Formats: sequence, structure tokens, C-alpha cells
Amino acid sequence: MLFLLTSAAKHGGQTLTLGLSLLLSSCQEKAPAVVEQPKPAVEKPIPPATPAPAAPRVACTLVDDAVAEEPFEQEITTEELLADGGTVEKRTPVKNRHVEGQVDTLITIRHHHNRFEYYQTPEKDLLQQVTITDFSPIYGKQLRTKLGAAYKARYAKKTGRCDSLRIGDTNRLNTVALTMRNGQVNAVQIEYYVD
Repeated sequence: MLFLLTSAAKHGGQTLTLGLSLLLSSCQEKAPAVVEQPKPAVEKPIPPATPAPAAPRVACTLVDDAVAEEPFEQEITTEELLADGGTVEKRTPVKNRHVEGQVDTLITIRHHHNRFEYYQTPEKDLLQQVTITDFSPIYGKQLRTKLGAAYKARYAKKTGRCDSLRIGDTNRLNTVALTMRNGQVNAVQIEYYVD
């Protein structure tokens, strides 16, 4: 205000009028100023962390007639599986290649989440393929023990670390494929040669 009065004295009355009008306008009630609220910071989505690459899976193959030809302690029959709660999933008729006019059957039985496939002839049921993922039945416990012990005794030293192991016989007719997890048998698939 002192500046305005000093200016007015030096430059005349016009400046005084301008200074007074400025002073009066500053004393008048002003409309509230619109203050913009700061916008919340928009976070950019962070892409998910890429997992570290898994260690490569190691597959091993060995020849062992005893394990490939007789992985089970004793023969498992269709009658035993059905009597113990097994269910027939599928029956498929198949022409016998050796006996003219004879029709045999492929039968698939599910037992405790395990799958057994038999080639049924009038004389005998031949176990053709087995997939074991549930080791709670007695045959599963025996199989896990036998294959686990065989792996540790014979194969661990030869192969080092194996995530999966395929055991075949000398003639390459029968195979036992097992998957390991933390050093224990996790799943087994057995294929028998049936002609």
C-alpha cells in the first residue's frame, strides 16, 4: 500500500485511482477457488514374476529281466480285482490271430484308481497293461517296495538321479516305466507282450 501512495505522489491521480481500485477489489468477497483434488496415482500393473526354469527332467533306461518280466510278487487276476471292488470299464471283442473263428476280449478294470487291461481268452486272462497311481492296495505296496528297492540298489548308482526310469527285458518285449518324485516311486506303467 505504501508503494501505491508513493507512486500516486510521483505520477499523478490516475495511479491513485488504479491503486485504490486494486485495493478495493482485493477486499471484496471472492468466490471460493476451485481446487482440483490430486488424482490418485495409477499404479501400473506389475507383470507376474517369471518362475525360474525348472531343472531338466532326467529319463533313464535300463535292462533287467527279473523286474521287467515279474514286477508283481504274484499274479493279479480279474476275479481278485472284481471281488475286491474293481469295476469293468470296457470290454472290446478282438479276433484271435492264431485260432480261426475265435473271438477274444480286451477287458479294462479300474481298481483303486489303478487301471488293468487283460487279454481274455477262453483258457486264460493275460495281463497286458497296468497303470498304477494308487499304491494303497497290497499289490501297490509290494510293487512300490520292490521297484523302490531295486532302483536304490541297482539303478541309483548307475544312473545317478532319474525322474523317470524305463526298465526293459533283454528281448525288449516287456517294459516297466516308473516315475520318481523325491526319490520315491510315484507312478508305474507296465506293458507285457501278449501275442
